[in-house]
Amino acid sequence: MTATKEWLDAQYDARAQVDDADAIIADWLARSDALRREHPALTIRYGDDPRQAADVYSPAPGGGTSPLVVFVHGGYWQALDKETFGFLAEPFLTAGAVFASLDYRLVPDVAIAEVIADVRAGIAELARRAPDLGAQATDIGLVGHSAGGHLVAAAMATDWAEHDLPADTVGPVVGISGLYDLEPIRRSYLNDVLAMSEQDAHAAGPVHMAPTGPGPLLLTCGGDEPGEFDRQQRLLVDAWPGVPTDVLAQDGGNHFDACERLALPGPLRDLAVPMLVRG
Repeated sequence: MTATKEWLDAQYDARAQVDDADAIIADWLARSDALRREHPALTIRYGDDPRQAADVYSPAPGGGTSPLVVFVHGGYWQALDKETFGFLAEPFLTAGAVFASLDYRLVPDVAIAEVIADVRAGIAELARRAPDLGAQATDIGLVGHSAGGHLVAAAMATDWAEHDLPADTVGPVVGISGLYDLEPIRRSYLNDVLAMSEQDAHAAGPVHMAPTGPGPLLLTCGGDEPGEFDRQQRLLVDAWPGVPTDVLAQDGGNHFDACERLALPGPLRDLAVPMLVRG
């Protein structure tokens, strides 16, 4: 039976499933502000729009070249920003990596195809600037939450030669509560703002893209999230059989917990940080 719009609306309304979503996001921002006081961020721009930028956090100087990890935030391509997620840098800095929180232009100011282009351009600029940041320019680790999971998957299916970069620009990728098939999104309330056609949704869906990055790929979502989020990641596993992929089942946790656990002791951090901070 085809899912109804009402059912899809309920499945994908992440905020409605969490009573204190606004308070959680406010706490993330406060924690990020606190981290920036200890580790001031360097802002790297990759375009003329104020949102075409990344905040780069660097570990204590060690005299070598550090792995580079890029985080892409969610917000259903319509909301949130790089500043809110600075707190996620802490475990990566401790592990000796350079951490970048990447921003992008939002819908409805631009279409989803342009959001994807922004993220690719932002990663490309960070790769080009990596030597100046004390970071590796290849095998860059990517991690994204929600719409950010969609965006890092799209980045994993990028012809980096079009950006004058080598094929191994992107390495390991972690998708948290990601959205990889956009057709159910198109059929939900979210499309009131996203305004995707059927063709738009197909073209922007990673399940319809050919991966160019070698992986590995780690996918996860909160154990208490609606079933669509697990189905989304299973679809990507099926669509990309050549990519070495693990699916981490989280013990409980909502859409927000699923992301926050990246910075907390537990299975997600224990798997994701060493996977992304390699080399």
